Amino acid sequence: MRNSSFTVAVTSLFLLLGCEQSSFDQASFDPLRGVKFAVVATPEPCLPTSPPTIVAPPSTEPPPTEPPPTEPPPTEPPDPTDPPTEPPPDPTDPPDECDVPLLTRTQGFWKNHTCVIDGVVGGLSLLPVSLGATVTFDSSAEVQAYFQTPPKGDPQIILGHQLLAAKFNAKAFGIGNYVFADVDADGDLETVDELLALGDVAFDEGDDERRLVLGAVLDELNNAGDGESLPFNPACGGKGGK
Repeated sequence: MRNSSFTVAVTSLFLLLGCEQSSFDQASFDPLRGVKFAVVATPEPCLPTSPPTIVAPPSTEPPPTEPPPTEPPPTEPPDPTDPPTEPPPDPTDPPDECDVPLLTRTQGFWKNHTCVIDGVVGGLSLLPVSLGATVTFDSSAEVQAYFQTPPKGDPQIILGHQLLAAKFNAKAFGIGNYVFADVDADGDLETVDELLALGDVAFDEGDDERRLVLGAVLDELNNAGDGESLPFNPACGGKGGK
């Protein structure tokens, strides 16, 4: 694991983070209060859009006169030997990617499936991975050690665990463009990629409340698609997993 200014041992960093003290009462703080979630997490291009209503100004021209009807040309009967023609696509039909449900796994999965992180299973290495601009993990052993570090109420570690799992989910399962939650109360749902960017900022310089809010939202994300089947067998060294 690398630090932007100097290299430190994994355990020393965890002890340092564990020494931070909260400045407010976490027991009475509801991190999800005011957060709005998507009814169904879906890729951003699949969100329904309403076409604008265009109102034409009233016309002062007299209505055009219609020409007398003409007889349509005779149509030839279809040739039974011709192959059937496909109907034109319906422009209102959503693309195929809109039928793909959100797929995620929790931090417990990633802690116990280092072979998936390394790309031995699944075929895609998820390393290196960073938390903010200060911490980078280069090996699955470092990732596992971080996940095994008890938060002990430290908002930065609470956020870090969920942010790290969410980053693995985004890279492994391609869910970055799924809209999921509005954490800023601006009426717009953030995508997973946008939530990860907010998490990085909060990990580096956010206050305790902001870290707990984003940690709770990412926890919801990491659990939201945990029931979906994986496209590969996640067994590591003969040990199965969901």
